[in-house]
Amino acid sequence: MARDEMIDRYVAYLDACNRRAWNELGAFVAASVLVNGEEMTRREYVAQVMATIDVFPDYRWELRRAIVEGEWLAVHLLDTGTRAKPFLNAPGDGARVATDELDMYRVVEGLICEVVGTVDNARLAHVS
Repeated sequence: MARDEMIDRYVAYLDACNRRAWNELGAFVAASVLVNGEEMTRREYVAQVMATIDVFPDYRWELRRAIVEGEWLAVHLLDTGTRAKPFLNAPGDGARVATDELDMYRVVEGLICEVVGTVDNARLAHVS
């Protein structure tokens, strides 16, 4: 997959996440996905993304940077949302939060089949 095609496809994936179009994620994610060393089904992967929305209903992922090397896509995202439920000992107090997310995706035949990444969750749990 060409660099621009991979990035365009990832932007479309983020758009589906930001629109909460969970039924569209199957077009971007393989039936089996390795996430930080743990094998997951597509359904489990989508459920993990949806769990974020349960705590931060207006959560948004914004692509800041992307690097493509072969099958790998490395991204820097700015994540924002409103903490509506308790998270890591922080109350569900309606606080607006923002954090950085760094992920590496292995994309085979246009489908995400592996993800290695991290989110700075401490910033999502920050209490003013």
